[in-house]
This record gives sequence, structure tokens and C-alpha cells, in this order.
Amino acid sequence: MGIIDRIRQYLDFKGISDYRFEKELSLSKGYINKAKNPTSDVLMKICGIYTDISPEWLVTGKGEMIKNAEREQKTIEISESAISETKRKGALIYDIDATCGLSGRDIEFTDEKVIGSIDAPEINPDSKIIFATGDSMLPLIASGDRVVIRKIESWDYFNYGQVYLIITNEYRLIKRVRRHPKDSDNLILLRSENPNYDDIDLPKREIIHLFIVENILSIKNIL
Repeated sequence: MGIIDRIRQYLDFKGISDYRFEKELSLSKGYINKAKNPTSDVLMKICGIYTDISPEWLVTGKGEMIKNAEREQKTIEISESAISETKRKGALIYDIDATCGLSGRDIEFTDEKVIGSIDAPEINPDSKIIFATGDSMLPLIASGDRVVIRKIESWDYFNYGQVYLIITNEYRLIKRVRRHPKDSDNLILLRSENPNYDDIDLPKREIIHLFIVENILSIKNIL
């Protein structure tokens, strides 16, 4: 895998379109599909604009794609003026809860469950917004928080140390995913932020759906 391939992997992981990438870096249209070896100036721009990407991983492929992965999920303030209960512009809000604990329900993102949308530059419009319940992810995520999630289609876009919503036949839960110390090929370690909860050893084969938690929302009331 070359540098361009890793750039593409990062863009897919973050949900960034080719158009947005080329615009933000002031590159010509179609650059991402034409370039073979980005110049050092382009690489510096990438690391300067997308500050979460690991320069070492970008250039050499070594290490994790996201630096300081445990700090990647962050709370962002959203004005109530950006929220609409009638329009469907931006990221859709679903009347669905994801448990910061244990539950056995799958998630279906149907039109009937849409209760609004948020149109804000901080949120990827292709992401989905749901509600978190439970206290196992305190202090990072509190019960009732809105969380922004995006489906991960392949393990190629997976990074240890980040928070995910994991769906299995038995569980539907939000946890930080760690590399399993004994069998990282077949197992992942699910860890709560709240130390009162035990780790969970989960076989990868049991995962039905995997969503990355991109952000936790704080709704700011502006009158």
C-alpha cells in the first residue's frame, strides 16, 4: 500500500469526499485519482489540516492511522438553531438508543425513526445521530447524550483505541476497543470508561455491525 492508498483509506475512514479533500488542500480536481506520489508540500498540508492523522503512518504505513486515538472522540457544541425537527438537511437524528451497557437489539435506520436533523459544519452529513443510555462510558458519554456515529464497512478502516458502537446477536453497546493481549487476530477487548465495569472479550466473528463514534454532542441553547 502506497501513500495515495493510505490517503484514500484515511478519507474513507473519516467520510471525507474527494471534492472536499481537494478543495481544502487547494488541489486540482481529480488529484486523488491521478497522483501517484504526493509531494512533500502536499503531505505537509494534509498533516496540517487533518491533525489527527499520524505522519509516520501516512508516510511509512507503520503504527496506527489516528494519533492519540483515545482523544479522537470529542464533545462539540451545537447551537439549537442548527437542529430541525421538520427538515432533513445534514445528519439525521434517529429515535434510537445505544446502550453503554449490555443489550441484544439490532439497529435499523428507517425513515419512521427519523425525528430531526442537524446541519452543522462540524458533523459529517452522512453520519447518523442516536442517543446513548447507561453509565458505563462515564465520564466520556453520559446517559441521554447524543452521539454521532458512522458505519465501518471493513476492518481496514478500524483503529484500536477509539470508541465504537458494536452490534452482535447478543450485544448492542458502546465501548472503547482495545487490542486483545492474547489473541488479537480473533478477539477484541471491549473496555468501559467507568472502572466499575469489567472488560469484555469479544470474538470478531460475532460482530454484525460496527460504527465508529465520531463525536458526542452538547446542545447549546441560543435565544
